[in-house]
Amino acid sequence: MSDLEKTQSRSGAHSQVEDVNANILAQADAPINYDVDGIKGIVRSPYVLGTALLASFGGFSFGYGTSTQKWQNRHVKIVSNQALHDQFPETSPDHPRYDFNTGFMTGMLEFGAFIGCLFLPYLADKISRKWALTIATFFFCVGAIIQTAAHNYGTLVAGRTIGGIGVGTLAMGAPLYISEIVPPNLRGSLLVLESISIVIGAIVAYWITFGTRSISGEWAFRLPFALQMAPALMVGLGIHFFPFSPRWLAMVGRDEDISEP
Repeated sequence: MSDLEKTQSRSGAHSQVEDVNANILAQADAPINYDVDGIKGIVRSPYVLGTALLASFGGFSFGYGTSTQKWQNRHVKIVSNQALHDQFPETSPDHPRYDFNTGFMTGMLEFGAFIGCLFLPYLADKISRKWALTIATFFFCVGAIIQTAAHNYGTLVAGRTIGGIGVGTLAMGAPLYISEIVPPNLRGSLLVLESISIVIGAIVAYWITFGTRSISGEWAFRLPFALQMAPALMVGLGIHFFPFSPRWLAMVGRDEDISEP
């Protein structure tokens, strides 16, 4: 082959490479169609609808868990049921350290949530978003069980703190996981749905504690504590019907698993 032919061959190959690169760049710049946006896009896909329910239960657990004790304190002061104050005299308005005790009991849940938020990034990167959220629901349920079974003020505070760890991890981890497994055009809708569910959880906690005021005995305050486990368990179990986060799979080198359903 002559030098001229070699030069022409190289020029042709170089031109083909440039054409391929141009096509790749054109495809990258082209708008991607992610189907329907908003509520219609959520309900059209069973997968996305399931993710929406997951977001709802996660936000609901956060709102319910952080509001239960607050509403219990408020209603016991209004109605004649004194079961909570009888079991935990430290929470009674007649106690000399009432303000500190009730504030401390409420604040320890927030402190636990702060601790949970500190550990979530490490856990989410180390063992996956799914298993980090499973651990969050475990702490949440353990805290709820301790609160439900508590027979003294110290145990109740300990349950609030342990439950708070789950609350903080869940509140931080659920939006992270949801935003990484749903189409980009629906991320905003689902994350807003989770925020709305937090408020709904607080409202439901209010009405449950209001309704249980008529129950005689300790279940007037123990039942609301026990019920907070239901949505958390739905998150902890339901999340395993969904895939691992593609971002996490890529981060740990499991590229071959990213395309799996």
